Parts: sequence; structure tokens; C-alpha cells
Amino acid sequence: MTPRAVCTIDLDALTHNFGEVQRLVGPDVRVCAVVKANAYGHGAVPAARALLRAGAHALAVTNIDEAREVRGAGIGGPILVLSGVEPAHANEAVRLGLVPVVWDAAHLRGLAGEIAAGSRLPVHLKFDTGMRRLGADDAPGLAAVARELQVPVEGVFSHLACADEPGHTSVTQQLRAFEDAVEAVEATGLRPGIQHLANSAGILADPRTHLDMVRPGLLLYGCLPPPWVGELDLKPVMELKTRILHVKTVPAGSKVGYGWTYETTRESRLAVLPVGYGQGYPRALSNRAEVSLRGGRAPVVGTISMDHTTIDVTEIEGARLGDEVTLWGGTHGPDVMDLATRAGTIGYELLTRIPRDAPRIYKGKNE
Repeated sequence: MTPRAVCTIDLDALTHNFGEVQRLVGPDVRVCAVVKANAYGHGAVPAARALLRAGAHALAVTNIDEAREVRGAGIGGPILVLSGVEPAHANEAVRLGLVPVVWDAAHLRGLAGEIAAGSRLPVHLKFDTGMRRLGADDAPGLAAVARELQVPVEGVFSHLACADEPGHTSVTQQLRAFEDAVEAVEATGLRPGIQHLANSAGILADPRTHLDMVRPGLLLYGCLPPPWVGELDLKPVMELKTRILHVKTVPAGSKVGYGWTYETTRESRLAVLPVGYGQGYPRALSNRAEVSLRGGRAPVVGTISMDHTTIDVTEIEGARLGDEVTLWGGTHGPDVMDLATRAGTIGYELLTRIPRDAPRIYKGKNE
């Protein structure tokens, strides 16, 4: 069965981007490479291998299911489990060599109570410094429980809420709140280990947030938020491509697609692509996006449907059935961050909504 869309993943570009992040934060700052959500749609296992080879200190995943996938491929290195591990899976976490995140004293007690005698499960304690999502409100209280239970605390951290808004006062506020939490933890007699705060946006927003370790995700995959364009020499890692399914010529005044949201102003050649929002190309790009083919750009016209997208190829000389079309990425394709802005969303969403069963072709010497 011919695939509707194919992702080409450039692992050399991924390695290059890692190097750019490491250069920015300096050699003394560790990099925990985030490979959650199937490495932002790029494929967790190949991305994890390439990033560890590039020098990543650790990997970060969301849950134990994602960790199982990475470990099942024979990949070593520390794995930080950002959404924690249920006590029922504590011994599996020990066996897999995972480092769960903990933000709740009762949960920490549950983990400690399940770990087999003689086993060791290091954790990172997460403090709420203003995100109001996951994180302990009582940092010294959580640290005291960890000391009481003799749970090894490998690190402490928090997460920035508004670092992607340049100059936002919350970054300084959260940094101070984190420093206060660490000081309170140290007062309990617990040495907090690795301290980390910055995600991709934090890395760019304020070097004071780099601390002992940073947790880049989006930057590694070649996506740079608009305020920081030019700050790093990043390369797109994913190129999403499809092929023309059908071409037809229609007269001026033809209405196109569901809801007739587009009308041709001249005789036009329209091409149909076998991808739509069912394959991760968002409906919100209807009449707002362009694709790349034959060295030119063709606009998306009409409403994107579940399985099809129509483009106007009138200005693309020789466009025909089977031509390769780049939806985003690569050397000449549209930038995924720009498309996300046009769709009223963020690059993270576009990358992660590509179905796992979409073929991914890996290239580069790190393949």
C-alpha cells in the first residue's frame, strides 16, 4: 500500500542541533535530551541513539511506556520519567534503570514501600515555582520525606511557564522561587544533586536558568521560536512529503472543497494530495499554507479534508501525477514553525500529530 505521507528524518541535522545547544549552554552544563511523544514525532529510538552518541547526559520521556520502548531497543543512559512512575511499577523502574520524577510525599512513600529490599531507585524531586501544574508546593517537606525513607535524590528541578515570551518577568520570579526552594531543601540536610530548570525556551531566554542541566526538546528538532531566529544555527530534522494524487483543470469561478471556501479567479490547474488532517496536516491551514514542489511554491486552496488537500499548481510548470510535494521541512520546504503560526498553534503540535504509522526514513551517518 502506497503511503500517503513519508517523514524523512535527518539524524545528522539532529546531531548538529544538539551541538548548537551544547555550544550555547557551555561544556559544563549537562544536556537532558527530551524524546517524549515519539521524539516529537521523529521516532524515539533512532533519535535517542543519535542524541546519546552526540553527548546527551540523559534522555527524558513522559511515562514508563515510553521508557520501555527506548530500553527495549537496547539503549542505555539515564532516562528521566517526567510524569513519574506508579508504585506498582517501582521494581520495573529499578530493573530498567529509570529515574522517576516525584512531586508528592504520599507517592514517594508508595514508591519506597514497593521497592524490593536492597534495590535502589534514584529520583528527581519537582517543585512548583509558578507553573501550577506538577510540582511540590512544600519543597523542604518533600525533601524531608526523601531523607527519612533514604530515597536517593539525584536531582531537583522545576519548569518555566512563560519563557517563550521574551522578557517575561515570570522567568526571574520562577528562578528566585527555585533558588529559595533549593536553599530550604539544603536546610533539611539533603544535598539536592543536579539542579535544572530550563526547557528550550528557557535556554534561549535567560542563561541564569541553565544551572547544572538543561532539557531541550524543540530546539533539538530544528525549530526556533520567532523571537530568537538567528540565535542558533539550527537545521530542520523532519521533512514531511507526499505525492500528487490527481491533477485537473477547472474554469474561472470554480468553487473548491467542503464549504466552497475558495473560488478560482482564472482557469486553474488544481492538484489533489492524499493527505489531510487524518494524517496530521491540520485543517486550520486551509487557504493559509503553501507547499513546495518542482522548485516553486503552490498555495493550499479550499478546506483541508480528512484525507485530501487541494493545491493550485497553475504557476508550477509541468506539475503532474506522482510529483513529490514537501509539506514542511527540508532545504526548500515551508518552515513548520511558520505553518504552526498560520494554523494558530505551535510547532510542537504539528510535529507530534504525525501518526506513528507514517513511514519514517532515516538518513545521515548517525543512522
